[in-house]
Amino acid sequence: GSTSTPAYVDLYHLYPSEAVANQKKLNYPLGEVQTPTFDNGVSQVGYAVTGQGGGAAQVFEPADEYKGDFARTYFYVVTCYQNLHWSYTFMVDNNTYPTLNQWSVNLLMKWHRDDPVSQKELDRNEEVYRIQANRNPFIDYPELAEYLWGNRKGQAWVPGGQPSEPVGEPQLITPVQ
Repeated sequence: GSTSTPAYVDLYHLYPSEAVANQKKLNYPLGEVQTPTFDNGVSQVGYAVTGQGGGAAQVFEPADEYKGDFARTYFYVVTCYQNLHWSYTFMVDNNTYPTLNQWSVNLLMKWHRDDPVSQKELDRNEEVYRIQANRNPFIDYPELAEYLWGNRKGQAWVPGGQPSEPVGEPQLITPVQ
């Protein structure tokens, strides 16, 4: 995890948003909205379906075409910044691998599976890499999420799918300032 770069300046963590929608979603966790209090056709904020929200008053739900993007962003952030103290623990357990709590895993894996990596997401990954010199591995290797939180949890993951002898220690590189 990063100790020198704060998560809030990581470009993978930032998404453009209409000002009103951004104000409405506050720091609510992701979730599926059952009863909306705000809906602009792209974002909804409201009361969560049963079992979601982690105790938050409301949740934020992006449009279907962005749900996988948000899931992969959360996978990246909780992996890259696992060592940080989380101010809001609706979706995470502080400093406890695998960081995401179970309702969050269920939701984010569903969104990840239902909304595969898009060309827009691939292009964004390239641009962020150009600026901050690191990548979101969950965009480059979407199957990786299955090995950490999904159907292949606990199994060894190898890029390309062919097991071989490890070469050195794996590293997750955090962004440059």
